[in-house]
Amino acid sequence: MTMEGTQPAEARIRARDRALSLLNNITTYVAFAAVAGVGIFGTVSALTIPGVSASSSSGATASATTSTSSDSSSSSESSSTSSGLSASVGSVSSSSSAPVAVSGGS
Repeated sequence: MTMEGTQPAEARIRARDRALSLLNNITTYVAFAAVAGVGIFGTVSALTIPGVSASSSSGATASATTSTSSDSSSSSESSSTSSGLSASVGSVSSSSSAPVAVSGGS
């Protein structure tokens, strides 16, 4: 091979190496952007779920504390807990009628 034949080959090799380096950088940026997008989307989704307060989104489980009383006048009262939920204080009664299954949506 002559000297003239090796110069274009070396130029192609350098161009290929630059293109591969650029492709690696683009792949890295896209991967980081995808992870950040999933994190942002997950955070927005978690904050906009109905029925979940901002104070309970930290992962702590809210527990309602109730007390039972034998006094019949307290069965219609409700107590409020620190999580903002109200728990019914009283007894649950069941009827002796036949069970009914309900299906369908709208």
